[in-house]
Amino acid sequence: MAKDMTVMTPERQEKAVEMTNSQENQPYLYPQQPGQPSQPAQLGQPAAAYPSPAFPGNQPQPPKKPQGTTICGIIGLIFGLLGFVLSFIPIINNLAAILGVIGVILALVGIIGTFRGKKKGKVLSIVAAAFSVLAIVITFSMQAAAGKALDDLSGAGSADAGSASSQQSSSKAAKPSESKQAGTQDLEGDLKSAHVKIVSAVRSDKDYNGMPTVLVTCQWKNNTDKNNSFMIIVNAQAFQQGQALDTAIYTSNPAGYDANSALAEVQPGATGTATIGYVLSDDSAVSVELTDQFSLDDSLKVSHTFKL
Repeated sequence: MAKDMTVMTPERQEKAVEMTNSQENQPYLYPQQPGQPSQPAQLGQPAAAYPSPAFPGNQPQPPKKPQGTTICGIIGLIFGLLGFVLSFIPIINNLAAILGVIGVILALVGIIGTFRGKKKGKVLSIVAAAFSVLAIVITFSMQAAAGKALDDLSGAGSADAGSASSQQSSSKAAKPSESKQAGTQDLEGDLKSAHVKIVSAVRSDKDYNGMPTVLVTCQWKNNTDKNNSFMIIVNAQAFQQGQALDTAIYTSNPAGYDANSALAEVQPGATGTATIGYVLSDDSAVSVELTDQFSLDDSLKVSHTFKL
């Protein structure tokens, strides 16, 4: 049997070409989203682009707030304060310098953390760094002054050795009251590097810890050939029942107390006044002793016992 065949006339071919061209010129319509009104596509205009979905990573993130206060700054402040307090005490201020160095390192770590916005406490870290640096500077200054005092004492010792023979020859003729007394002297006397006098020892205000204190006042004369301070050349101690008393630290200066008086330098031959506070352990009498700061022989001293 002969198969039916559709004969393509010229009119049908022309219509097929027109339909193909019209389909190529129409824009592509994206699928309609649920809940959106349908919009008819207009010929000759591009279809609206389908919006891209919003992902969490494309949204702007708010700036992170600092989390808590810097721990390094707090610890650095504690080390700096301890070093600052201990830097005024001879020998012990070696530990103060170490605390100051550790405090500076911790304070710098805290400052860097606050600048990066991770922690709070920028001012605290800066204060910690300041106290730590002061502890180091004061420690080195005290040790330099102590070294200078040792040099003065060594020079005075050589001079005393040169005049020892002349003093021995005249000591037999001199009266005991006119010669330089060796041993314990009451209230006033001469040390190797200073002439000292214990003026008074009276009750004073409570210290920072609420403990009772006694305020000791001394007058002294610089017998060295260089500028010196009372604390550098004189070792002042107070005792109760044979036990040494701790140095008092005041939150506010009581009447008659000058915190800088023991550190103030005077010229050779000049006199000065030093006030030192001590923490009382009970109501018993207080014995005050003054000796040379850097001397292995404490037999030459000035002392007196005060009843409070």
